[in-house]
Amino acid sequence: MAGFSETRATRKLIAMFAAITLLLIGVSICSIMYLNLTINRFSETLYHNIYRNTALVLEAEKALSQSSRSLQTAYSASLPDSRKKEYRERFEEDLALVWQNVNAVSQSLEDDKPYYENAKSRELLQNIGSRLHDTTHSLNLWQNDVRRLMLYSEASAGDFEGDGVLSPDNGNLNEAHESLEAAAKLFGSYAELVTSDFSSHKSAIFAVYTLALFLLLLLILYLFRRIFSLQSEMREEQAMYRLIGETISDYILLTDPNGLILYASPSHFSALGYVPMKGEPLASYIREPEIAWAKLRSVVQTAPRMAELRMRGADGHWVWMETKVTPVRGNQAVPAQFMLVSREITQRKQYEERLHKLAFYDHLTSIPNRAHFKMYMENLIGQDGPAKPKLALALLDCDRFKQLNDTLGHLAGDEFLQQLSGELQQSVKGLGQAFRIGGDEFAVVLHLNSAPENLNDVLDKLLQLFNKSWAVNGSSFRTSASIGVSLYPEHGSTINELLRAADLAMYRSKSHGGNEANLFKEDMDEGCPEQENSRY
Repeated sequence: MAGFSETRATRKLIAMFAAITLLLIGVSICSIMYLNLTINRFSETLYHNIYRNTALVLEAEKALSQSSRSLQTAYSASLPDSRKKEYRERFEEDLALVWQNVNAVSQSLEDDKPYYENAKSRELLQNIGSRLHDTTHSLNLWQNDVRRLMLYSEASAGDFEGDGVLSPDNGNLNEAHESLEAAAKLFGSYAELVTSDFSSHKSAIFAVYTLALFLLLLLILYLFRRIFSLQSEMREEQAMYRLIGETISDYILLTDPNGLILYASPSHFSALGYVPMKGEPLASYIREPEIAWAKLRSVVQTAPRMAELRMRGADGHWVWMETKVTPVRGNQAVPAQFMLVSREITQRKQYEERLHKLAFYDHLTSIPNRAHFKMYMENLIGQDGPAKPKLALALLDCDRFKQLNDTLGHLAGDEFLQQLSGELQQSVKGLGQAFRIGGDEFAVVLHLNSAPENLNDVLDKLLQLFNKSWAVNGSSFRTSASIGVSLYPEHGSTINELLRAADLAMYRSKSHGGNEANLFKEDMDEGCPEQENSRY
């Protein structure tokens, strides 16, 4: 078993590790850049939310001042009544804006899950929430006082310009202003804290990545040193494989994970007439390579297992091999090679094929027999899924076949059955399958889902096939057929039910003199009570 030369192997391994080193360094740098970009985007998003909430608080404070001025103007004695309504509406709009902004900021603090990295940031956010709560409380008190003033002014006329509710120095109003101002300042402090925290975290992450990259380089250097010792071990293993392969009588192949042949034992010549070439893909020597190689690859994560495959001989014929496939793992968990130890089983496969033919094909006519028919129907009826196949089972009985045997002899009858079976098989090709189930009786299974012709046309074709003159043993013989048909699943869900229904329909055809095809009907049970216990 020839291995790679030391120089070539060393160059390949060095090139491979150099590529891996560059790849890992590139991946590390890209990861750092991506992480930096992600942190920046996250911090920008967070800072944008802080800026938006700060703007909402400042806007609420401004709207609160405007609402207070609008309220004072609305109750000014010098203002005409026609203008008072306008200023009251301004007051309502400004006050609604205050509530809208305060509620939006409060909801943002609850929904957006802000930055809770340390105790100081949590304390700032709690203080902001407390200030917003104080603002809401003071606004409610001031708004209730204003509502009472409005109701009182609507009930009685008078001068309300000096009322304390309208004063800019109103206690509740001032507390609301102070709470909003404090919340805006706290948002500013929170923004500075977030910026500082993200900067420190980025520095720490970059330091960790730099350390990891340094350790990675050390690991790669260590692997470079180990590679030469691994090469030596591999050459020793290859020498051992060569010794085994050249002295054993079994056929041994060694492939890499991709199916390229690394070694083929000289014993292949006795079975194939040649020795597979090193470096060639194993798939070029085996039949159905995609399926066969998939079976071989299935042992990658499992114990060794047996497989059967066919290899091409020098004269073009195919040689059956029983092959034990074993993954060669070496010093790694993933198989580096596959060991195929085979022995020829061509004669055994030919014997199995003959047994199969004897078991499932009629020895006289060479068409499928009753056992094959049963297996064929079981496979069709046993199909899973919502779409059941639509089938027609036709039983065909040759009229006057006994007369042929009695007049011309059994040899003539056998010759007739051979001719008839060949033509019957050919006539249903593409539509279904024909079977000889005994004597002069045949069964035809028709696939109605894919049949290009309808059932009646096929039955007429079968009647015409039988109803003609046959040249048998130098004599002429004319026959016809009695045909009974049952449908699946309409007339039965099992083979026996379908056979019994078709048998009753065939009995009806024979009772009418033959040369007729009948589809099973329910009244046939009543008309043929003697058929109750079917021979099927």
